[in-house]
Amino acid sequence: MPKNKYQRASKEIKRKARNEYFKTEFGNSLKKRLNRLLIYSVLLLGFAIYLIIDNILGNNNVSVYVFASFLVAFAGLFAWGRHYIIVRNINDYMLSNKRYK
Repeated sequence: MPKNKYQRASKEIKRKARNEYFKTEFGNSLKKRLNRLLIYSVLLLGFAIYLIIDNILGNNNVSVYVFASFLVAFAGLFAWGRHYIIVRNINDYMLSNKRYK
């Protein structure tokens, strides 16, 4: 289990490490993909809310509520996964960079 240097760091060091990491070539491409994942998460959540409101105003099927709950679960999973990837990659960057040791 690697050290979790990122979560133990202060806010200033976290911000500095995050900015430096996202300026690297891999960090820049990762940031684009993570932003796309965030957009998917927001769209899934918005569509789930639309389905719930439409179902309340409409015919009130249970299957629509189940489908909307799956969409909300996947939206939450995408948002959590995005955060997990950011923390893990910045932590690896901090461990490999001599400036943060």
